[in-house]
Amino acid sequence: MTTVKTILAFLIIIFYGCGRRSPDPSNKSTQILSQKDSISDKEIYDFMQIVIADQELQKENGLTFEPQSNCDLLLDDEEFLKSLLIDTIKHEVPSDTSGWRNGTFTATIELLDKCLTNADIDFMLQQKIDHSNFRWDNSRLDFNMNNNNNWYIFSIPLFSKDKTKAIMMIRDLCRGLCGGGWTVLFKKENNKWVSQRGNQWLH
Repeated sequence: MTTVKTILAFLIIIFYGCGRRSPDPSNKSTQILSQKDSISDKEIYDFMQIVIADQELQKENGLTFEPQSNCDLLLDDEEFLKSLLIDTIKHEVPSDTSGWRNGTFTATIELLDKCLTNADIDFMLQQKIDHSNFRWDNSRLDFNMNNNNNWYIFSIPLFSKDKTKAIMMIRDLCRGLCGGGWTVLFKKENNKWVSQRGNQWLH
């Protein structure tokens, strides 16, 4: 009788164990890796302090809470980031984008550093999806929201997978058809961020 009970208990344990799903270690690792690699709001705001100092932005200007949709004036982010792919041919800007058009003059300056990999580009485009509801919190930037005459619009900085490169757009606007903007590439060299401007334009 004891043997029968032992066998029944053993079978119950087997069936119960088969019905439960044990945690998948690979999924856990992936979740940890994903959290480690993702870009947090804190990282964005910490980086923006570097941007403000490096680009000599004026805190007395106002700020638009809605981020600029792309990093470049002429191309959407996917096209623009692919133009910075390592070992690609020089990206050609369409011929009708330079000069006065709709009140905007664009000076095309090629970002010489082809510094992104396909993995970087995928990571950057994923950031846009992850931060699709992002709005600037001025309590963490401290611009003058009472200034309606001069204000900035920023795109969200997009970081490479190793977080040593970042690309964003800065627009410096004023009342009427006034102001300008530029794309800027940041690269971390010797543990310090250095910047290089790309396309620039004036209204």
